[in-house]
Amino acid sequence: MVGRGKTMRVLIVHYNASQGGGAESAIQDQTKALEGLGHEVKIEHLQPERAYVRWKPDIIHFHTIHVGMSLEILQWAQGKGIPHVLSLHDYWPFCSGRMLLAHEDQPCAAVAGKCDGACDGAPSDWKVTELVNDSPTVTFNPYSAHIMEKHGVNVTKVIPHGIDTDYFSPGDTEPEVMVMTSSAWPEYPTKGMHVLKEALVKIKRTAMIVAHQPREVVRDELRKHAVFVFPSCYEETFGLCLTEAMACGCACVASDVCGPRYQIEDGDTGLLVPPRSSTALAGAIEGLFVNHKLRRELGQNARAWAESCATLERMGKDYEELYEGVIRGNDRGS
Repeated sequence: MVGRGKTMRVLIVHYNASQGGGAESAIQDQTKALEGLGHEVKIEHLQPERAYVRWKPDIIHFHTIHVGMSLEILQWAQGKGIPHVLSLHDYWPFCSGRMLLAHEDQPCAAVAGKCDGACDGAPSDWKVTELVNDSPTVTFNPYSAHIMEKHGVNVTKVIPHGIDTDYFSPGDTEPEVMVMTSSAWPEYPTKGMHVLKEALVKIKRTAMIVAHQPREVVRDELRKHAVFVFPSCYEETFGLCLTEAMACGCACVASDVCGPRYQIEDGDTGLLVPPRSSTALAGAIEGLFVNHKLRRELGQNARAWAESCATLERMGKDYEELYEGVIRGNDRGS
C-alpha cells in the first residue's frame, strides 16, 4: 500500500502517441509534474494490459481512450479492481458529439439545460455513462464539471492543467503590439478561427496563427506578441494554449466558455467575450491596441495568475492527493 509521501508508479494510458494536440501536451506536463515530486511515470499507447503486468504500477491514469481505444480497457481495470483514474477531456460520457454543439458551431440545449436530442449528433448510450461512473474521474474546470454532473456523470475531482511557468514566461524584450492565436486543430470550426478572421476584418488588423508547431515555437512567438486570442466556439474543458499565453504575459481575449471562464477573471487577468460574436471580439481586440495601460495590466495579472494557480507543482500535488486516496480505496482522493 502506498501512503502519503511515498513514491508512486503511475501508468498513463492514452490512445495517441503523437505530440500534436492539447491532450498530448497536457500528458507531458502531467508527467513532468509527477516526476518533479519524485514519482515514476510510464506512458503507454498500445498495450496497457501488458504494460500493467510488466511494470506493476500503483495506479493507472486513463486519458482520452474513447477516441481510439476500446472502452473494454476501462472495464478491464474495473473488473480487476486496479486503482485507476479517468480524465474527461470532453463531454463524451453523455454526448456522442463530444463538443456540446448542435448545428455547425451553435450550442446545444445541454449547455444551459438538459440534452433534448435535437442536434447533429446523439446522446451517448446510457451504458457509457454507467461505465464511466464506476471509475474515479477528473475534469479540468468547475463549469464543465457542473454540466457533466447535471447530465448524470459523476466527477470525482476538478484538477486544472498546470504548465512549466519557468519555460512559458515573458521574454527579455517588450513584445510587439500584435495579435497571435494558437491551436492544434485550427481547421476545425469548433476552434473559432472563422470568428477571429471576421473580427480582424472589421478592425482591419491581422493575426499570426501558430499551428502544428512544437511548443518551443509557440513559446517563442508568444513572447513576441502582446495580444493573444482564444476564440473557441464550444465549451472547452480547458484552454492549455491560453494558459501558455497568460504565463508569457500576453493580454488575452477569450470566448466566455467553460475553460476560459475558469482561467480568466474578466477585466483583471484578461477579457471574456461572447462566443461566436465577431463584433464583440473585434471590439475587445481593438481596445487592447489603443489602451496601453489596460494591455500591460492584463498581461502582468495573467502572468501572476499563472505563477499562483497554473504551476506544475500545484497540479502534481493535486494528482498526488487524488491518487493516494484512490489507492487507499477512497475515490474522493482525500
